[in-house]
Amino acid sequence: MNDPPRPDPATPTFDESVRRAMAKWPNVPECYGWLGLDPGGRWLLQGAPLTNANLIAFIGRNYACDAAGRWFMQNGPQRVFVELHYTPWVFRIDGTGTLVTHTGLPVGRLRAAHVDADGHLLLAGDPGIGLLDSRDLATLVGQLRDTGGRPLRDPDTAAALERLMAGADPGLTLVWEDAAVPVTAIGADAVPARYGFVRKPQAPGETDRG
Repeated sequence: MNDPPRPDPATPTFDESVRRAMAKWPNVPECYGWLGLDPGGRWLLQGAPLTNANLIAFIGRNYACDAAGRWFMQNGPQRVFVELHYTPWVFRIDGTGTLVTHTGLPVGRLRAAHVDADGHLLLAGDPGIGLLDSRDLATLVGQLRDTGGRPLRDPDTAAALERLMAGADPGLTLVWEDAAVPVTAIGADAVPARYGFVRKPQAPGETDRG
């Protein structure tokens, strides 16, 4: 089995204005505790959802990860670390039927799928690990197949998902576009270590919390 995709700490492609500001003011202190990402893919500023479309787009274009697995938004010369309520990405199906991130990036080929104890579906794609938007859960559940490769009937689907949520392996496969991946149980607390990210980056002198 391939290793799960992990955050790429390579130099991201920030906005040109951001790169200029970083070069001009290279030693601006980092910011913690202001910006968050909720399970619905909404950016939170001190806990309140952002609604300004231009600001949301700016954050999405300048969202990246460092070598320690800490996700941040590069706000001009200042690095603003993001508190993740679950995963660094939230995946959804767009108007063309394509699976994309909350910032609009294509998820690409699926590499892994998991269900946690609360019934959340997590998917690993090209950008890394993401929580599926609950509004698209029914669509992806409809793509589950049994050990014989057959679509599940409703009663069988519910029973299989309950087994997954309890930590068992009912032998399900998720089929999406050109990928077919096993669906396995996972504990929510195990996701950061497995996929190499930090949920709650802390300022120097404090301890990062997964």
